[in-house]
Amino acid sequence: QVVRYALGQQFGWHYDEVPRAQLENGGQRRATLLVYLTDVPRGGGTAFRDLGVTVVPKKGRALLFFPSDVDGVPDDRTLHAGEPVLQGEKWIAQIW
Repeated sequence: QVVRYALGQQFGWHYDEVPRAQLENGGQRRATLLVYLTDVPRGGGTAFRDLGVTVVPKKGRALLFFPSDVDGVPDDRTLHAGEPVLQGEKWIAQIW
């Protein structure tokens, strides 16, 4: 999936794991890969609240994280958000 964030756009706090009630539709997400397709002059970071980490979007940089463990148990530390783009625009490719 390719996503474009225009000036001011953001994606609020969320988890990437699949809710238990929907697991019959294909199973748990075990990994998330985000690839930053553009540099963002200001803003647009991917912030992990409970880990205290924000990844700055730079063209060619990739972010891999695991929203659940090998047994499909969600990892609550992976709560994250796409911060507002303050200058330019942000393009990412993502796969779960």
